[in-house]
Amino acid sequence: MKKILTLFTFCSLLATTTYAQKLEVNYQETTEVNVEELKKNMKVESTGSVNLPKDFYDNMFKSMGEPKDYTLTIYDNVSSYKKVEKISNGQTNGGFSVSVGFSGGGNGIYKDLVTKEYAKSANMMDKSYLIKDKLTEYKWQLTRETKKLIGFDVKKATAVIDSTRTIVAWYTPSIAVKDGPLMYNGLPGLILELEMINTKKTDKKGFGNTTIRATEVKEVADMKPIEKPKEKNVISEKDFEELAKKQMARFKEMKTESIDKKD
Repeated sequence: MKKILTLFTFCSLLATTTYAQKLEVNYQETTEVNVEELKKNMKVESTGSVNLPKDFYDNMFKSMGEPKDYTLTIYDNVSSYKKVEKISNGQTNGGFSVSVGFSGGGNGIYKDLVTKEYAKSANMMDKSYLIKDKLTEYKWQLTRETKKLIGFDVKKATAVIDSTRTIVAWYTPSIAVKDGPLMYNGLPGLILELEMINTKKTDKKGFGNTTIRATEVKEVADMKPIEKPKEKNVISEKDFEELAKKQMARFKEMKTESIDKKD
């Protein structure tokens, strides 16, 4: 009996060691953007103004469609998803720029796959909040379709988010982490590619589909544990959205009052 227990303990330890992951995954995100439709939708004047150059909005909307880099850091069952900002040093010097880790207003997206919770920092009217809520349990439909992606065998899965969005994910069972970019999780392997498809015609709004694709996966043996965000001004996702709506309504009201006073 003692031998059996010892063997069981050894196997449990081996399994834990096998699935313990310390990974850094780099992703690139691209979004289809129709600049002219965006300008129409936002009723942007193309003549410019005293304070803004004529091509200000063109450049701003074009930048929305430029590739953006993100890093998913995984330490066992905890992860952090952060944007990588490209900051220019302000000198021409052949277009030299430096990429640094950006923590999305503090912490990016923090996920705990054991408690199935996430946390992310947000700012509103010069006040900082920590949005904390439960991770969505996606109803993934696994398929037999496969392909190769950055050297990994990946499998296709889909999920319907709502009447306007469908998600197509490509995950690799060879990395036993049920995680992925943004809030997406719950597949039997790490998500290496994600496509957010607009199932309704949204060209009139100027935005098309968004694709997030892994460019590199590397093990980091000396990785430090990911720090949990400090819980200050904690608010749920729903309550934060309601607060944002109220603030927007107040802003519009103040703007209307200001215009009326001028008249």
